Amino acid sequence: MKGLEALINPEKPMTDEDSADFSELFYQDLSLLQHQQRTAVPDNALSALYCEECGEEMPEQRRQAIKGVRLCVACKQVAEHNDRMYR
Repeated sequence: MKGLEALINPEKPMTDEDSADFSELFYQDLSLLQHQQRTAVPDNALSALYCEECGEEMPEQRRQAIKGVRLCVACKQVAEHNDRMYR
């Protein structure tokens, strides 16, 4: 969180350009934190036994590796592709 730290505790007096640069870093950091909060999965989240999209059985290794997993690898790839395409 370089942006916030620099705005709160500047090492030297900031010019308007420096302030704008650090403000941009702050908003990037804020956006990242908001994304992490929206997508956070609790440690005790249960993984699905079957993919919610295609209904195939979820591989045990995937269920153990990713807490709260809901989609198989193939369906997750399609979902991520669609997310990128339709932003």
